[in-house]
Formats: sequence, structure tokens, C-alpha cells
Amino acid sequence: MGLAEDLSDVALTFACPDCSYPAVRKGSALKTIARFRCDGCNAKVRITYPQKLAIFEKHKLLTAQGAKQ
Repeated sequence: MGLAEDLSDVALTFACPDCSYPAVRKGSALKTIARFRCDGCNAKVRITYPQKLAIFEKHKLLTAQGAKQ
């Protein structure tokens, strides 16, 4: 699938793997970052390409489901 261009301006939500605090980043920012600091636990969290793919896929599916309703 790849990192969808149509989600570049969309706020994508994903959970910190350490504390499950929700992190929100625009798709364009998520494409370029390798790590982020969690606002919940202040941990430096590494985000891998496969994790990014999963986040984009989840939001793509949510968008598709919302369009069907």
C-alpha cells in the first residue's frame, strides 16, 4: 500500500507503545519522523516503517468505512 499521499493533511492517531497515550500527527509529519516524544509518559519512542504502514492502513480503512455509511 505505501504511505498514502491523500492522508498527508489528515491528523492520524496512534498509541504510544509504552503507555498507550494517543499521539496525533499529520500524515506528512508521520512520513518523515523516525521517533517522537510521548506527551503522556515523556518517553522517546522509535517509529518504524512497518508501524507507519499499519497506522496509514488503519486510517485508510476508517476513511473507507466512513464513506460507506
